[in-house]
Order: sequence, then structure tokens, then C-alpha cells
Amino acid sequence: MLTNKPTVNLICDSVNEAGNRLTTFEVKYWRPILPEMNTHRVFSRNAASSRAQSFDARCKNIIQGNVCVPEHWNAEKPGMVGGEEFPDDIKKTINNRIQILARNVTSELMALNLWVKNATGYEIHKQYLNRYLEPFCQVTQLISSTEWSNFLKLRTADDAQPEIKDVAMLIMDELMNHKPVERVLHLPYITDKEFTEYGEETSKKISVARCARVSYKAYAGERDFERDMRLFERLKTNGHLSPFEHVAMADPEALWPEDHKNYKGWCQYRSLFE
Repeated sequence: MLTNKPTVNLICDSVNEAGNRLTTFEVKYWRPILPEMNTHRVFSRNAASSRAQSFDARCKNIIQGNVCVPEHWNAEKPGMVGGEEFPDDIKKTINNRIQILARNVTSELMALNLWVKNATGYEIHKQYLNRYLEPFCQVTQLISSTEWSNFLKLRTADDAQPEIKDVAMLIMDELMNHKPVERVLHLPYITDKEFTEYGEETSKKISVARCARVSYKAYAGERDFERDMRLFERLKTNGHLSPFEHVAMADPEALWPEDHKNYKGWCQYRSLFE
């Protein structure tokens, strides 16, 4: 089945007593627009990695028809902004041809990998093969920020690429219609029940581990305390600290502004480990 529509899930929405709002979204969209999402430096983010996901699984998905294609196909015209959007019957044919292209590329890569294995005894690492499949895939990204206005201004504008505009519109809708919870700790993927059970420090560590898993598999509600704690310690030991940014402590009086990094009114958990 062809997939093209982005999804935006609000994971955690917090506001401190001074009104500084910190929101975490889990977003899924057409992978080629990932570089555009990553230009926004006010975001803390982690995304599913092509180096971490199985080449065989990606090939199977594409062969079964799970190909991500643009929802909007525009006519060519000078400049960065496309012309009129093609009618649905034309877009349907384009998408079907793109699906054929995806299957052909996948078949060629699988054949190449088999040849290399027969010649050397080893397959090619997925960090290379998966890169050539990225244009046909979606990516899952975890994004946390206290500042959304510039992103929304740029990405909902008429000259934005339609695919990133769709993502921005969904995020804007969530921000406008969801009421944040006043709290002093921002803990994505941690329920109130878990916080009561585990306490503050352990909940921070579990939240970090669950945020990190977006690199290879989005958190789907699994509860495995020992596994979460092992992953946290491995991240800390190896210096993989970007998942620590999604966890934050309210600091409305800016007592430690150097620890806020790209946030306003919230101290990043990452700062405690740097």
C-alpha cells in the first residue's frame, strides 16, 4: 500500500509557572524532507537511523508495496516553488511508477548484496544499502522545543514545500488545540502512574531510554525496566547525549540559563552530564 500522509503525535506537553511551554512530538513523514526539518536549531531531535534498521526489513516493506511517495506532485516552473498541482489521475499514475522504481532499486540492491556475499562471504553493511532506499521511506522523528513560531511561520507559508507544510500544519493544530500541563518535570513517554512508581530520578532515565529508541523503533508502550536502565547507562557511558535533551526541569527564573541550551525556561537534563 502506498503511504504518503504524515502523522504527528503529541507525546508530552508541559508549561512551567512562568508560562514557558515545552512540547515533544513524535512525527512521521517522507524522509527526503528530513534535512529541512533539521535546519531548525531551536529543536532538540532524534530520528530513526538508516544505520540501525534492517536492510532486509526495508526491502520486504518496499516489495510488499509500502512505499512512501509525495502527496503533492506539482508542475515544473522556474524557482524553488512548484507550479499547479497535477490532478488526481495523473498523481496516481506517477505514484504507481514511483512504486515500480522503488521495487527495481530494491531488487538491484538485493542482487548486489547477494553477489558481494557470494564473492567475499560477507554482506554489505546496511549503513550503505539503506541510504539508497531512503527516498521511498518515511522517517520517525522525536522533536522537543519551547520555540515553534519561526518554524510555523516558515513552513506553513505559501512558498514552503507542500510535504513539510503538511507536517507544520499538523503541529500547529496540536499546539493550538491542546492545553499543556503545568509541571516542573518534562518526561516524554512516562505516565503519571510510572512516575509515582519509579520516582523522579529513575523516571528521567527511563524517559531518556525511550526517547533514544526512536533511532531504530518508535516506543510503542513497552515496559521493560531493566532494559531501559541498561540503555540509559550505555548512552551515558558512550556520550550519546542527544536523547537526554527531551527530558527537562522547569527553571522559570533562569537560575541556570547556560543549561537551557535551545530551550527557554527549562533546564535540559543533558546539561547535568556535560
